[in-house]
Amino acid sequence: MCFLLALLALPAVAEARSDSEFAYPFTRVWTAAVRLLRIDLGCPITEKDKEEGYFFFDYPTESGPVPGTIELIRLRVRGVEGVKVVVQVPAVPGYEERLVLDKLERKLRAEFGSPLSAEPEKKKTEPPAAKDAADQKDADEKQSADGKREKRPAKQKQEPKQK
Repeated sequence: MCFLLALLALPAVAEARSDSEFAYPFTRVWTAAVRLLRIDLGCPITEKDKEEGYFFFDYPTESGPVPGTIELIRLRVRGVEGVKVVVQVPAVPGYEERLVLDKLERKLRAEFGSPLSAEPEKKKTEPPAAKDAADQKDADEKQSADGKREKRPAKQKQEPKQK
């Protein structure tokens, strides 16, 4: 019993990771994330690979910088090209990772406007039967000898005779 209490008293090490999906093209999210970390938050970037979609950085804390990563994964978000961003800074509480993602979202909106949205599919409005009906009407009309147009009576269906 004492062992369990001792375990509960130990500070928890955060092994969290936070992620968000953004409906912006990969290149926009990449550049905004790099600028957010490097310029806005003052985090030195220690390694980056745009093609693979990740970068490592040193996140400042009271006790000194701690390593962190951001990974960008291409995917479709609400029917458009988008990116899933995963932030990991294992030495800090998860809410700090969430704050980085929230700041990234605000930065994307401020710099690029509202996220992309899928355009609704266009519906075909002209049924093919409409053209056929107009052609039939022309065929039913004929010109009389004196130049006036007159309508021919519509053909009536004859029912088969019963025997």
